[in-house]
Amino acid sequence: MNFLKLPEGARFSNRQIIAFLIPVIFEQLMVSSLGLVDTLMVSSLGDVSVAGVALVNGIDTFVKAFSLALAQGGSVILSQYIGAQNEEKAQKSLRENIRIVTAIGAFIMLIMLLFKGQIINLLFGGADADVLHVSSTYFSVTAISYPFMALYYACSSAFRAMGKSKIPSSAALIMMAINLSLKYLFIFIFELGVFGAALSTLLAMAIVGIILLIMLKTSKDAVKLTGLFEFDFNKGIASKILRISIPNATEQAMFQLGALAIAGLISGLGTTAIVADQISRNVCPFLTCIGTAYNAVMLMVIGQCMGADNSDEAKMYVKHLLKMDYLTTACVVTVFLLSLRHLLSVFDVSAEAKNLAFYILCIYAGGSYVVYPLSFAVPSALRGAGDTKFVMIVSSFSMLLFRIGAAYIFAYAFDLGVIGTWMAMVSDWVIRSTIFVTRFERGKWMENKVI
Repeated sequence: MNFLKLPEGARFSNRQIIAFLIPVIFEQLMVSSLGLVDTLMVSSLGDVSVAGVALVNGIDTFVKAFSLALAQGGSVILSQYIGAQNEEKAQKSLRENIRIVTAIGAFIMLIMLLFKGQIINLLFGGADADVLHVSSTYFSVTAISYPFMALYYACSSAFRAMGKSKIPSSAALIMMAINLSLKYLFIFIFELGVFGAALSTLLAMAIVGIILLIMLKTSKDAVKLTGLFEFDFNKGIASKILRISIPNATEQAMFQLGALAIAGLISGLGTTAIVADQISRNVCPFLTCIGTAYNAVMLMVIGQCMGADNSDEAKMYVKHLLKMDYLTTACVVTVFLLSLRHLLSVFDVSAEAKNLAFYILCIYAGGSYVVYPLSFAVPSALRGAGDTKFVMIVSSFSMLLFRIGAAYIFAYAFDLGVIGTWMAMVSDWVIRSTIFVTRFERGKWMENKVI
């Protein structure tokens, strides 16, 4: 296709982009499948268990996104040093990023365990008592996984920054196999209920996180991890990482806090609304797995271009990757809508919950094609260039004003219930897209100096 043709001498060919992209898409599909099968297994325990786990999944998603954002901030520094061909500083940035991200994950775990009851009551106090009991049991175990989750994302982001996307994708497959095997064993054989569901997640995350760490330490053809446990904290490298990571993580924290606020809103709409929302959240990643993969590619490609001090090439790749993103997203959305009814039929929940989920996902599919690439791939490019503060400010205000504010208006003032909260999400994407595209076209992001 001529409109996808790259100029002669381009840093990354289409074949290289696709070779990086496919493992990331595969990984996203594995993660999405894991969430789907998780819900299917827990649904055998009844709607109350599904609802209780769904509420805690909102907290888990917050910590996952926060940890991933921290890890990606460090990977921007790593990718730019790789682009600048500075191996010594690449190694130092890798080491400091793993230390920082894992330490913060451990701190979050302690906070969540110490104030578990207060957090659940603050966020989900409007839910039924039996649902809250299930949430408390599940949360007691999943919170312990947060340091391992942070380690997993720090290592995965490092491999992607090096252009080695097959490794984290293989790790995701292994983690899924361990998680599902243990989940089946704990739920159906040992009959441990939601406790068993949470324990399987903890063990799978810990095992795979440690495996990736060992692979970084023994790597021969990539940036090798050395001296992780030595007392040689590099303040200069760490400050560069934090200048990128903190705004990136703050943005995701605001985003996920908004999601938790929405979860709190939904918890007061009844068990059917909670179940429909949870089903939708487990199914919708199948739609956005393509977009999420392009976000990862964008971060790596733009980071290396900017590290090589070639902003014009970076701008060219943003436009090129957006073309590829829209083309593949159109195909995925079409297949998704044609198979949606069949996909929802596998859930063992009430017919009312399934119907609600169907309408929610139709709205989400439309937004995913029209504005998702501009709303998420473009800011990923800005992050790769180090423009994280601007992305943080825009994302935070858009979340507060349009995602949360509109959700309450649509749900209560317009009496749209849980469907209104998803309509508010799409309205947030529209605002983000408009601002980020304007920032990109004006070129201010090209003036950033990170290393």
